[in-house]
Amino acid sequence: MASRRLAPRFPLVVRSLLHGDAPADPAGGPLPPVILLHGFGTSSAVTAPLARYLRRELGRPVIRVPLGGRLPIHLGDVRRSAERVACEIERRVAESGFAYVDVVGHSLGGLVATYLLKALDRGRRVRRVVTLGTPHRGTPAALLGALVLGFFSRAIWQMIPGSPLLRQLAKLPVPSGSELVAVASDADNLVPALFARPRLMPRLRCAGVSGLGHVEFLTSPLAFRLVESVLGT
Repeated sequence: MASRRLAPRFPLVVRSLLHGDAPADPAGGPLPPVILLHGFGTSSAVTAPLARYLRRELGRPVIRVPLGGRLPIHLGDVRRSAERVACEIERRVAESGFAYVDVVGHSLGGLVATYLLKALDRGRRVRRVVTLGTPHRGTPAALLGALVLGFFSRAIWQMIPGSPLLRQLAKLPVPSGSELVAVASDADNLVPALFARPRLMPRLRCAGVSGLGHVEFLTSPLAFRLVESVLGT
């Protein structure tokens, strides 16, 4: 049943692989932007539906940051990707002068956002991080993935339960003045809900949705409304 439900969603991922990252989004003036970060093995093109929705409903600029570097898809180290996002935020601040940003990360992009908030930004620019189906505690699928992609991808090792990166993130606090909201789904077979919920700490909360597969976080109106609700508070 899960495979039949997800099948119509895979063209979104296929288009991402074929076309690579989307053109850079405009800064959009002094309003605080929303930064969207895509997941493992995809490009920023997969976040286009969520970007259109948030622009329309929140009236804020939405920026999709490519995480792959020289590659069309994201396979690289979470720490290096977070540094790339931090540099992009500072560049946009210099151009537009906004006060803060909110960051939404799907899957591996949520780990990038979490590292950005906890280890690099520490509440300076990032007000809120929302993660969607993110392997905060790792994912069993990474164990199999490491056998196939481990030679090419640092990130796949970082998503293995108990990895040094995940242990580091679990210990780092959410900075004062910021918030981290982790969204998990009971129908996510790639990152099961237990693995998408980080260890609780101050300024961190978990939210749940029902019936959404891993890819459907990128296409479902239910997921979009939840993100809108969190960012609108």
